[in-house]
Amino acid sequence: MMVSSVSNSRNSISTTPPIIDYYGRTRFELEYMLPNSTDFPTSNVQSYTLNEVFSMVMLPIILIGLLGNTVSIYVYSRNHMKKNTIGFLLLSLSTIDLIVLVTALPTFGTYKFPFFPGYNKIGSAHTIFSAFCLVYIYPFGCMAKMIGQYIIVLIAVERWFAVCRPLQVQVWCTQKNTIRAMLYIIAISISFNAPRFLEFTADLSTGVVNMGLSHSANNTWYFYLYYGIRSIFFDALIPFAIISVTNIQVIQQLHKSNEERKLLTTQQQKEKRTTTMLLVMVILYATCHFFNTTLKFINMVSKTYAQFRFPVIRVIHHISNLLLVIYSASTVFIYLIFSTKYRKVLSTCVTCGSTEELNTVSSRGKQKTTAFQIKSTSHNGYTSIKSI
Repeated sequence: MMVSSVSNSRNSISTTPPIIDYYGRTRFELEYMLPNSTDFPTSNVQSYTLNEVFSMVMLPIILIGLLGNTVSIYVYSRNHMKKNTIGFLLLSLSTIDLIVLVTALPTFGTYKFPFFPGYNKIGSAHTIFSAFCLVYIYPFGCMAKMIGQYIIVLIAVERWFAVCRPLQVQVWCTQKNTIRAMLYIIAISISFNAPRFLEFTADLSTGVVNMGLSHSANNTWYFYLYYGIRSIFFDALIPFAIISVTNIQVIQQLHKSNEERKLLTTQQQKEKRTTTMLLVMVILYATCHFFNTTLKFINMVSKTYAQFRFPVIRVIHHISNLLLVIYSASTVFIYLIFSTKYRKVLSTCVTCGSTEELNTVSSRGKQKTTAFQIKSTSHNGYTSIKSI
């Protein structure tokens, strides 16, 4: 961050026009990428900027999230966990969240961390690496973020079919259809976020970053068409609309099933717990993305990046980043709270046991279920009994 008090001998450097920070639709903090070429003034009292404070808060959260998502990938990559569509979607979501956090680590966690050698110095390894990550790693994080958004949409739609249209689950919510939908999402996310490679340019010999397409004054068309219309519609309105409609109906059906709890079979109760877990994930997603979406509308109304004009909006900007990182890092705790099978697989791993025992138990339960040949659907709205 540019320091206000600098020596007169360095005025030629310190008067370089500051880079206007670009805040897009991501969970990254991209602020003042022009490094400071001067030393901080000597002071007996150590003080930190708002950017540095949030960086110090984000870094441990990102590290926890990296560990948690790695564990989730291990658990959901077991054969008996990924054999149904929900297991496959949760495996995909954990993988994408891991990629998001990996890309966020240098562009969000360590970028403004004030204790790294060469921090905020032109030409230092830290500054050059941060500039490289902003130009070349940040776009991949944006792609992963969009993929993660629409995986949540797929999860919401799958639960809607399972709870509200159980007779159609076996037709639409198949592994083949899910994989096909994932491929479409990946292709669209890559094409939609490809322009982000042109948003910044960097001199990798000094680490100085300049704005490209992201300059709102020089590229008004990009600000309105890409940052505004494309982002608000495809990153906010469309996924939120689908998630809201599907989950309202799911909640209504869950409320109805609570009145008929005694009629639920053991497997249907498991389906209900799975639905509850995924519902919590969707609600957490909507909550953590609320500030991010609000900032987009504020910036569109103000016709610029409002966090650089209004201190209150700047605080909201940092809170938005915090919530987005918390979302990607917290899914492991939701799995631990709601998923019995997740806890069993993790416990088996910790105790150095074998997951073959879990496979044996699952197969026995499936054989017993098959013997009954239950194919009808009860009036409480849950799909036919199946092993999960």
